[in-house]
Amino acid sequence: MKLSTGNSVWGRCFMAVTLAASAASMAVGNAADATAESFVAYGSELSNSHLYLGNWAGYVVQGNFREISATWVQPEIECRNPGILQRVVPWVGLNGATGLDGQVALPLMQTGVESMCASDAAVYAALPGLQVETMAAGLAYADPRLAGTVMNAGAKVSDALGAAADGMCSLGIFGGFCHPDQLIDGWWEGYPDPPVTYDDVSVRAGDTMHSIVSWDGGRYVMTLENRTANWRRTTVVASPVPARTAEIIVEGHLDAALPGFAPITFTEISIDGRPLSDYDAHTYGIPATNRLLAPGPVEGASFTIR
Repeated sequence: MKLSTGNSVWGRCFMAVTLAASAASMAVGNAADATAESFVAYGSELSNSHLYLGNWAGYVVQGNFREISATWVQPEIECRNPGILQRVVPWVGLNGATGLDGQVALPLMQTGVESMCASDAAVYAALPGLQVETMAAGLAYADPRLAGTVMNAGAKVSDALGAAADGMCSLGIFGGFCHPDQLIDGWWEGYPDPPVTYDDVSVRAGDTMHSIVSWDGGRYVMTLENRTANWRRTTVVASPVPARTAEIIVEGHLDAALPGFAPITFTEISIDGRPLSDYDAHTYGIPATNRLLAPGPVEGASFTIR
């Protein structure tokens, strides 16, 4: 997920860091949260399930898979905390969480769209923590749990500095540095490698998006479609490593403020040709500082995150 902040020198330097660090926050850190954090019951509608806390909101299925796909409408976001990097990232993927064998499934192959609020003040505040998160990505294969611990430490640094910057922005101390830009990028990723944006196409709020990730035994194929703008991009990555988890997720930052946005409904969810309701899925949620983001109940091949 590429970040750009106009002509700011910090913005140009920050882009490379964010490419790796935003990826890091998706995969191993969340997988570690799912196994190490305590889980809590969520609401009466989900009284028979548990909510795993991390930076993912949605559903994760364990097993052996060949393909996952889903459709959603990219939300319009409202930037409410100018000193904090705020992200809403719907995506579909294979691997990235803990499989039935108790091990983190890597590589995480995924594709989706990121909507982000980013001011120069938020960039300055987030950079130290994101550098730590980037280092953690290098530990993903060797020690996923340690990678998750380091990643969470980096996230806490970003959150603390972001909260301080946001307070300064509310007092008008940073002036124009607090003006947030809204950025939307389509992307694919093979974590722990950094994500790659599709710079030749665009996504707008309200566009209907469709993602497909498949594994044929020797390669992963990631396809992102914009059905509103009528474009499709496909990336193929060779890998003999099987898919042991499947995800339909909206991602954000753990313990930080999320931007404002309307509920996101995933539809046409298909895992190896079957609807999500056919599977015993794990429920994930984001305990942000301004809301608990969690999925509603599965209804056949759809669910809503609000």
